Amino acid sequence: MNKVQIPYQATGYFSTLIGDYLDGKKELESFYNQKFTIESFEKVIQERVQLPIDRGVLNKALTRQCQNIELSDAVKTNIKNLKNDNCFTVTTGHQLNLFTGPLYFIYKIVSTINLAKELKTAYPNNDFVPVFWMATEDHDFEEVNHFNLFQKKYELAKTQTGAVGKMQLDGVDDLLAELKEDLGDRNGVEEILNLFSAYYSSDKTYTQAIRGLVNHLFGKYGLVIVDGDDAELKRLMVKEFEEELLTRKNHELINSTTENLVALGYKAQVTPREINLFYLTDQIRERIVLEEGFYKVLNTNLEFSKEAIIKELTSHPERFSPNAPLRPMYQEKILPNLAYIGGGGELAYWFQLKDMFDANHISFPILVLRNSVLIVDKGSSKKLQKLEIPVTDLFKETDVLIKEYLKKGADVILDLKKEEQLVVDVFEGIVKKAGAIDQSLQPFVKAELQKSIKSLKNIEGRLIKGEKKKEEVAVNQIQNIKEKLFPKNFLQERHDNIFSLLLFYGESIIEELMEQLHPIEQQFNLLEEEMG
Repeated sequence: MNKVQIPYQATGYFSTLIGDYLDGKKELESFYNQKFTIESFEKVIQERVQLPIDRGVLNKALTRQCQNIELSDAVKTNIKNLKNDNCFTVTTGHQLNLFTGPLYFIYKIVSTINLAKELKTAYPNNDFVPVFWMATEDHDFEEVNHFNLFQKKYELAKTQTGAVGKMQLDGVDDLLAELKEDLGDRNGVEEILNLFSAYYSSDKTYTQAIRGLVNHLFGKYGLVIVDGDDAELKRLMVKEFEEELLTRKNHELINSTTENLVALGYKAQVTPREINLFYLTDQIRERIVLEEGFYKVLNTNLEFSKEAIIKELTSHPERFSPNAPLRPMYQEKILPNLAYIGGGGELAYWFQLKDMFDANHISFPILVLRNSVLIVDKGSSKKLQKLEIPVTDLFKETDVLIKEYLKKGADVILDLKKEEQLVVDVFEGIVKKAGAIDQSLQPFVKAELQKSIKSLKNIEGRLIKGEKKKEEVAVNQIQNIKEKLFPKNFLQERHDNIFSLLLFYGESIIEELMEQLHPIEQQFNLLEEEMG
């Protein structure tokens, strides 16, 4: 594929906060650790050495979590290397979306693997392990129970409660049968369905499915998959969880940071709670609140005294689950992590957490915007070439694209800017004359000027409308291309699923993405299928 890049800021799909972070705006420096450059990692490596983790517990947990799946030699080596003090991680994470959900799930992982490779080249005396953190404890089922394929939404009904990772994949066998019926005998369909069926069946959980599929797609690149829903890993976090329950200072720190961020004109992404912990069992994940001196689990009859809840935490740390603001600190406490790779929304809430990390003496990672991609298929590429529309223009509004195309190809000049300027010049002379006679006449003349300009705009609209009718085929092609590449006006990566890429390109698309996507470039990637 041919790669063209444009600044994220030029796409219109990224927030001002992310644009300012990429531009290195000085006012943001206090909200993160180091700016994302390869050179910055030298300082972060030194910081991490000063804040050691329990590598023995991490190694045992990873070995235990992976015991029922087939690991590549690269993954085995990386898990082994994590026992060494010169080995560090770069991490991304995501919810357990059905069939991986939107495409950016895949792009996050590719970005993470490639950053680890680039760091190894820059710092050969250290090892760098790409990590995928499964959000197994998340309970927002409606966010993960579906995916989109060819304008159709496939989803599973909710039959269980609690954390998604513990849920069985009820109904997935019927969904696979529905896919088979919908897709018929297209080339590659059977192979892809067999791939998903190997990991998605009603007797498996969401955690098992995602771990198996992600390991299949990325294991050969050394990707290590972590499940934070682990008693021994959480035992490493008992001190911080106890502080969260007893002193409840973290929400104040986050709120203070957020106020400073909002004062600069940015929006808050997350709102902390007084206690940022859930109580977790096989069937429930409910918030812990402090009421009248007792720790209560919402929507249950469970309640604990101060002594009882600390005993519960010490005996069963796996029953305590951090929420969105606290989870990053858990991740950084148990991993020798240097960077977190995420989307714009994710990074935005990390900016709210810096003071909390500092107060808890936990290293804050370098924040890396994941690669974003628009894949332009061969058919769309051919039409764009014929229409003489560069792929970089695809981010313009559809109406703007159409108008530019029509004006460029019309036999007559469709815009009336020249005529408008002539009218303005004429009226300026009239305004001067009117002023010389009676100053009160000038507003009347200016109002007539605006009427004339409005008439010219109407005429211009009629000209364009006529040209649209004349160029109906081209106009329809532009509209169809935009609808295909920006479904429902979303970025392709936020709507489409890996199933469609596998269908068109096979598993070789993963290798293509590995070759093309490099987070250090910090540009939006347009991958255009080569004409042949």
